[in-house]
Amino acid sequence: MVIVMMGMQGSGKGTQSKMLAEKLDLPHISTGDIFRANIGQGTELGKRAQAFTDKGELVPDSITIDMVRDRLGEPDCAKGCLLDGFPRNAVQLAALEFFRPADHCVLLELDEATAIARLGQRSECPKCGILYGANKKPKERGTCDECGGPLKIRTDDTDVEAVRTRLANYANEIDVMVRYYDWKGALRRVDGCQTVDEVLADVLKALGAA
Repeated sequence: MVIVMMGMQGSGKGTQSKMLAEKLDLPHISTGDIFRANIGQGTELGKRAQAFTDKGELVPDSITIDMVRDRLGEPDCAKGCLLDGFPRNAVQLAALEFFRPADHCVLLELDEATAIARLGQRSECPKCGILYGANKKPKERGTCDECGGPLKIRTDDTDVEAVRTRLANYANEIDVMVRYYDWKGALRRVDGCQTVDEVLADVLKALGAA
């Protein structure tokens, strides 16, 4: 079973992806993790990606697609996987449907006001890249649960107009994917305004895995 997770920033997509992958015993595949792994290991794709990230530029779809395809070819993905952060646009969607079509696309729906409020509470571990927010708070305030390092408030999350722009861009990017997966009969809409446990329960129900 291949599951694509989608949701605007603040919807809890990352948290739900990890919990759902563990619940269903599927590998959680995050594009962020894939980028870090390839760059950290100095792979050819990692070197190509770093040439763009070092300049503050977006990694081209061709490189992202090749990284994901390589990851999906690993043995632990034989029975399926959960994709978090891929596909992000029509090009990536077409590529995924070509080499590993998704069985389900879970869309965590959230209104703009709630997203803005949640994002304003987020902090991040610069070392681990872990995000903490309204639904995922660190055990010790201001300290990362994983490495014990100090958390940093994301300034881009406190600029309301900047956040609105990001959310609008996200809506434009996923529109074609939502329409495609809806047409395919694979779209599963879930209310992301609920608590973490309530969202997970509804996701499992939507997937017929409750």
